[in-house]
Amino acid sequence: MIRFRRCRLFVGLIWFLLGGCDRPKQIVFPRKQAASKPLTSAPEVTSEADEGFHDLVFFIAEQKTEVAGAQVFHASGTYKGRQLGFEVVLGPTWKGGSPPDKNIPIVLHTGMLTYRSTGAESDAFVAALDELYGSKVSPTAMRSNAVFTAISLEGDPANLKAGAARIKCFHETDKPEEYAEFFTNVDVNARRLEVREKDEEYRRTVVRALAAK
Repeated sequence: MIRFRRCRLFVGLIWFLLGGCDRPKQIVFPRKQAASKPLTSAPEVTSEADEGFHDLVFFIAEQKTEVAGAQVFHASGTYKGRQLGFEVVLGPTWKGGSPPDKNIPIVLHTGMLTYRSTGAESDAFVAALDELYGSKVSPTAMRSNAVFTAISLEGDPANLKAGAARIKCFHETDKPEEYAEFFTNVDVNARRLEVREKDEEYRRTVVRALAAK
């Protein structure tokens, strides 16, 4: 049985994202979070984890916009003295829309999100994730680009100056056993990037999605 976090809001609707996969996406919101604490340097990534879940926090050390319009954020942190890092790339196009249930007063934004390796620090990131999750994948490296279908449940990824975006990521393949979900939150004003768990059952598949083959 899937163990859901306390205080999650279940809205009882199904949302299909951008095609490419016929597995439905249940819109499950992350628990309500306190205002983000601004960061000025790379933190110990486990410093704000909830009991029972491995929610990781990183410092946005650098951000830039590519020629095609994609936004790139270099995430930096430490784990047991090891330097961790990677890039998160938000695609240039995010489509806004409302859920089918008109009683839910929110606007959702769908797009694509990529985790991009920056070398040894990214290899250390997936190794640390594997250790924390206890997934026993034993990755030797992070893949160059791991692409995820994404939906922002709060905030607009195309307008991050207006506020943080809390983005649910879906790893979609033609193999159901490789399906995964997790959250990536980006708060440029607080210079924070968070990698947050959705459910324990996805720990192994999240690591496999990020690891080099």
